[in-house]
Amino acid sequence: MKTTSCKEEPFMSENRICKILNVEKPVIQGPMAWSSFAPLVAAVSNAGGFGVLGIAAAPAALIHDQIQKTRELTDKPFGVNVFMEEHIMEIATPALLEEKPAAVYADILNNLDPVLCSKYFPQFKEAGMKIIVKASTLQDAITAEKCGADIVVAKGWEGGGHVTPESTMTLLPQIVRKLSIPVVASGGIADGYGMAAAVALGADGFEMGSRFLCATENTIHENAKQAIVKAGDMQSVITSTSTFDPCRQLQNAYTDKMIDLERNYPISEVADQMRTLAKPALKTAMHDGDIENGGVMVGMIAPLINDIKPAGEIIDSCLAECRQVIENMTHFAF
Repeated sequence: MKTTSCKEEPFMSENRICKILNVEKPVIQGPMAWSSFAPLVAAVSNAGGFGVLGIAAAPAALIHDQIQKTRELTDKPFGVNVFMEEHIMEIATPALLEEKPAAVYADILNNLDPVLCSKYFPQFKEAGMKIIVKASTLQDAITAEKCGADIVVAKGWEGGGHVTPESTMTLLPQIVRKLSIPVVASGGIADGYGMAAAVALGADGFEMGSRFLCATENTIHENAKQAIVKAGDMQSVITSTSTFDPCRQLQNAYTDKMIDLERNYPISEVADQMRTLAKPALKTAMHDGDIENGGVMVGMIAPLINDIKPAGEIIDSCLAECRQVIENMTHFAF
């Protein structure tokens, strides 16, 4: 298949994401805990996209280790995500300032703290790193731009893992109309149709997380990959809404137990129990391969993920399909 780049695609000829991140293709690989490690990140960056290490709350030693391992596999730009909480930022910031990845990906669920942004963003920028902020609300996107973010990722509730109640289709155009910096669409994108829809809604680029779970280079357990490939419609559920930590994942014995606790007991009685169950769930599924008693965090788009293939093929096939869909739009009859 022909490689697709910003320079080759008419609708991407002056793409702002490509310019800011110094990449060929406006595709960001979503950072995911227990899956976005060096092999996947390097593969995405080598293919012309922008890989992001999913080590938001990791110890400093692991941050150094993963950045160095990624650099052994690619000389292309990549980023590192960090969760915007003070105790995590205190651990991650010295490592990031020493290693200087191309970008810091500020990860939040909601309520971006402008005080934290004002404290840490200038340090990252002074060190030459770009700032990407994930926003699940319009207000967080506005705060991110005011605090100096270079790119905002608008993630809707269709995505996997931690989500908020607003869909990508409604969140994205709101953010695009309010911001002057480029906006990346995230949540529910795993093919060219989703990318084309994002373009129509004003996105400058695309973030895919779930689709890269089934990349050949991803190091998650084969059981988890097969569970995603075999997933059908309506097989993802959201748990932990009552503890204000909503999380989308495939339905299994673990999610049934979590939902049962939420449905049948006062949250004051079971909140601690739910958090205890949730803490090891992702590792249990993605690393250990227990897909019944762990959390297979994947988006609603899982039914469209039907195969396991190299990250480069995922990127190029999606962009090629996106181009074709957009060209077909010009023939739509009103």
